Amino acid sequence: MSVEVRNVHKHFGSFKALDDVSLKVESGELVALLGPSGSGKTTLLRIIAGLEYPDPGTAQVLFHGEDVTDWPASDRKAGFAFQHYALFRHLNVFENVAFGLRVRPRKSRPSREEIRRRVMELLELVQLEQFERRLPAQLSGGQRQRVALARALAVEPTVLLLDEPFGALDAKVRKELRRWLRRLHEQISITTLFVTHDQDEALEVASRVVVVNNGRIEQVGTPNEVYDRPANRFVYDFLGSVNLFRGRFRQGGIDLGGLTVPAPDHHGAEDAPAVAYVRPHEIRILSQPAGDGCLPAVIRHVNSAGPLVHLELERPDGGSRFAVHLAREADRMLRLEPGAQVFVELQNPRIFSEDYSI
Repeated sequence: MSVEVRNVHKHFGSFKALDDVSLKVESGELVALLGPSGSGKTTLLRIIAGLEYPDPGTAQVLFHGEDVTDWPASDRKAGFAFQHYALFRHLNVFENVAFGLRVRPRKSRPSREEIRRRVMELLELVQLEQFERRLPAQLSGGQRQRVALARALAVEPTVLLLDEPFGALDAKVRKELRRWLRRLHEQISITTLFVTHDQDEALEVASRVVVVNNGRIEQVGTPNEVYDRPANRFVYDFLGSVNLFRGRFRQGGIDLGGLTVPAPDHHGAEDAPAVAYVRPHEIRILSQPAGDGCLPAVIRHVNSAGPLVHLELERPDGGSRFAVHLAREADRMLRLEPGAQVFVELQNPRIFSEDYSI
């Protein structure tokens, strides 16, 4: 079941939540709506679900090419799971999952035997078949979220919509459920959209990522595309850690004060302010300068806990500090200590002016 929205606007009073948003999700895709709080991602999900309606005008919501813009949520057959589970506390796991089937009109309601078969099948799918008689309060957070997902799937939805499904869980459980959701999607292959502000979650789970900001879509692409080839400064800055090296455009490059980074395609005015964005893992540390392509720096902090060594460095002229992530083997070879003078080589810098990117 493909899902498409066209020219969607949404205001809440004077606040513009969505500004001319268009997006198509193909059948069977697992798509993340990623953005900061207040960016409009949950509003877009609720409009797809039929829990909100777009502003009157040219907006359209289509399920498999059929216009459902004015349909109520009950007619769209979309499964919806919330961040805080919204389970019925007085019902056990089995009855929570069965609820959507039991409240169907009599003509379309499955038999008692069919309901039991369907619920137990889903509980086995989410690995909770042994907990059917437990109340939600007797489950862990991760287990409650899996019950909520099973309940959303019980009504055999054509589309699965998840609003920050792991946001209420601790970091370890979130990581476990990310992998579980990916495996689940591979098994059932239902068109799925999930909202998150966690970049790692979106990049790890989704087949495509939709980056949303201030009610508009900034970029749509695979995790590799949005991370390695960000469309603009916002996407680059929002996805992962990044260092900013400020300078000015000079003669086809950006002068960072002792180092010129080529920028042959920039359209900024000569001497206009510019910034080079560089990921912490794309900075090479040298004990001695290698020609003119290095900047001097002083190590201010070393954190060697974990699989990578995290360094904080500072330009010797008192400039802003920046981060470097090194493999442990490279750190052992260089024997880096706080206060040591080193040289850094910027690898794969991305150059931006105030209103143009290359």
